[in-house]
Amino acid sequence: MSHDKTQGTERILIKGAYVMTQDGALGNAVGDILIANGKIKEVGRKLEDDRARVIDGRGNAVLPGFIDTHRHNWQGALRNLGPAWTYKEYRAAIQIGLGQYFEPRDVHIGNLTADTLSIDAGVTTVRDESHISNSPEHTDAAIAAHWESGIRAVFDHGWPSTDAEEWQFGSSRTHPDDIRRVRNDVLADDSARVTLNAMLRGPEMSTPEVAEQDIRLARELGLRISLHVGLGEWGAKQQAIRQLHESGLLAADMTFIHCCTSTDEELRLLAAHGATASVASALEVFMPGLGQPATNRLLAAGVRPSLSVDTETIVSGDMFGVMRAALAYQQLVIAGAAGPMDREPGLPTFDAADLISFATIEGARACGIDDRTGSLTPGKEADLIMIRLDHPNLLPATDVAASIVAGGHAGNVDLVVVAGRILKENGVLKGGEAVFEQAAASRDRLFHAAGMPLPA
Repeated sequence: MSHDKTQGTERILIKGAYVMTQDGALGNAVGDILIANGKIKEVGRKLEDDRARVIDGRGNAVLPGFIDTHRHNWQGALRNLGPAWTYKEYRAAIQIGLGQYFEPRDVHIGNLTADTLSIDAGVTTVRDESHISNSPEHTDAAIAAHWESGIRAVFDHGWPSTDAEEWQFGSSRTHPDDIRRVRNDVLADDSARVTLNAMLRGPEMSTPEVAEQDIRLARELGLRISLHVGLGEWGAKQQAIRQLHESGLLAADMTFIHCCTSTDEELRLLAAHGATASVASALEVFMPGLGQPATNRLLAAGVRPSLSVDTETIVSGDMFGVMRAALAYQQLVIAGAAGPMDREPGLPTFDAADLISFATIEGARACGIDDRTGSLTPGKEADLIMIRLDHPNLLPATDVAASIVAGGHAGNVDLVVVAGRILKENGVLKGGEAVFEQAAASRDRLFHAAGMPLPA
């Protein structure tokens, strides 16, 4: 089943922008981009096309859209509830407390709300880690929202948030079999705008036997795999990456999320097998109990990580904050004030240009879609954003990458294009105004159903 009727058919020519291609052969330069049939047709200087609509890119940076490789979209209507929550408090309030009361309509509006904010902030691809598979109807509602919003989505089918405690940390339950239906009947096309991955629990959240069965199921269905690992003291004890290596299951089709307390040896094993990683740096510095961002240790192991938001109940749903948090924590590493796992001398460092790479092309690689997006390479899907460099918070934009990372926010994102279709223009989202009223109604219903008082 494909819903790609929304792919852009308009020819668009962006002129005179500072183009940050994330393509090593093309580099960065002031120039033009021609979009045709939903794809990037040409990148160069003094391009002309009599049939194209011309967009003035002067004073702007054009770059691939940000790729968020790990967000629990279903929580979109519950954003900003607990910025001071610990991991234990988050699980108790959201996954255990409210997750069981979600109806399919709540999942739909949660996903749509998260997608809308993502697009507004320049995220053109989201990897939706969906552990709200309470029923097939819940799953279908989540997927439908991605088609509706226009975002590019990698839907990671997960487990239910009913009986939440029985699905994590030593669980003997195997992955819900409904993933077969989704693969065969709902998201069978791996070239579509919305595609399917498997969000598995691995040996850290289930048992070695269950982990092996789940992984073999995902591979039987031809799906890439994501796993949360290195979660606090439990992750350090379990060493899930090491377990997977020893059982012969560790492979390049896996993305490991967090890795906060994964050992340096585990990270080297991850790199040796060609697997990828997702760092949720803002969440990891905000939420006690997980550990610290592993960005520098991953680089030391030979892994260029991707970046992710995780949950909007704790942190802002934009990649600007995620990039800044990663950089802020690196400064603690350099100062010798970081967590105990980051005190090895000589850890490699990264800069603003690296962070934009982590948030774009490395995100595409983690999702297995770098052949289609993540860089402004001719022939790829036209997923791109334009950022106003003439806004007061970014002027004089001496170093463009540094300006975007240090000072950028969603209000600077002037244009968002996904598959050649314009979703935000002149700083204004196209449609979606009603979604936030629906989000408030969903939030109220969920709190009422759970018997929980709304915060004053």
